[in-house]
Amino acid sequence: MTFFLFIYEYRNYRLLKKARFLYEKDGVKYYQIESEEDNAITIKSVLYGKNIVIVGKEDFRILAHEEGHLHQPYFIYYFLTISALAISYNILTIPFLLIIYKAMFLHYERAADLYAYYNFNVKYSSDQQRPESKIDRIKAWIFDSHPPDWVREKEEYYEKKNILIKLFLEDLLS
Repeated sequence: MTFFLFIYEYRNYRLLKKARFLYEKDGVKYYQIESEEDNAITIKSVLYGKNIVIVGKEDFRILAHEEGHLHQPYFIYYFLTISALAISYNILTIPFLLIIYKAMFLHYERAADLYAYYNFNVKYSSDQQRPESKIDRIKAWIFDSHPPDWVREKEEYYEKKNILIKLFLEDLLS
């Protein structure tokens, strides 16, 4: 567990070292990294506090989503602690832990989208089309850090009553 916490904090250190400090607002430090593509990364760290690293240009829609992450628990610390306990009990828990990690990650990404939508009326938009191939759709669900773009653009994605597993199944079965 200590090794993975070290890796996580080292990643945070490298990001903040590469970034240029912009300003501090409400206890959150904002940094910027030059890039052609606009994005942002929220860092919630025991060592570095709450930070948002803006990649590219500052975009209100992206920052609204990132602010949603600031209101979430320190997921990575909890997950690493539970994982260390589970793996010490039985190493065969690793595949189960990976599934739990991905499900929780998607849940928190959707929660940040909902925060941006209900607090700032910001919906995600993208030019990416839904792939025809089910394999390509499954890859997007598994390997992307957020729910797929075509799902995040749907109106029902922003309804609180819909759960992500339902949207996943609808996407794969339609």
